Amino acid sequence: MSGGGSRGGDDGHGRGSSRGDGSGGDGSGGDGRGASRSRRPDLDDARRALRRDVDASVYARRRNRDGRRRDALERDAFDPRPEEGDWTVPDRSGHRRMPGTPEALGDVLGAMMEDRGWSARLRSSALFARWAEVVGDDVARNCEPVRLVGGVLVVATTSTSWATQLRYLSGDLRRAVNHALGEPVVERVEIQVRR
Repeated sequence: MSGGGSRGGDDGHGRGSSRGDGSGGDGSGGDGRGASRSRRPDLDDARRALRRDVDASVYARRRNRDGRRRDALERDAFDPRPEEGDWTVPDRSGHRRMPGTPEALGDVLGAMMEDRGWSARLRSSALFARWAEVVGDDVARNCEPVRLVGGVLVVATTSTSWATQLRYLSGDLRRAVNHALGEPVVERVEIQVRR
């Protein structure tokens, strides 16, 4: 038999070849790597996906194992005994102190509201909500509180005649509001006519 270019003959290495295009008869493309490739691409995709899933699960197990190791090290390193500064809290002056007896929550919140200036807003909202109860239904129909800031209560009326009447009654109005709020919050009452 002659030559390597013959069809269907020996390829010169003792192997029979049925193709004359230089590729091996196994469909490998002639480069020697054909044994690892399958002839079905969907099977190759499935194998690659399976390898990716296996890799992902291996990495997830490693992450979980490392997390458990870190948690165990943190637990082992934790010392429940108090250190300097663990049980102290800053007081209003900025000094650190040991907390004494527990304080009532209402007292703590009241002090915080005073410090931040929220108590004035709370008082004015309580006054606005109870306005008809404090001044009576007739007055409430013809005037309403606008704001309570810095001890000054501003009241808007529907007409000048109501404004005049409220100016004469401003002392009584101030006392009624302070009595309803439980402390002398209102020092002066200003009357405005709503336009």
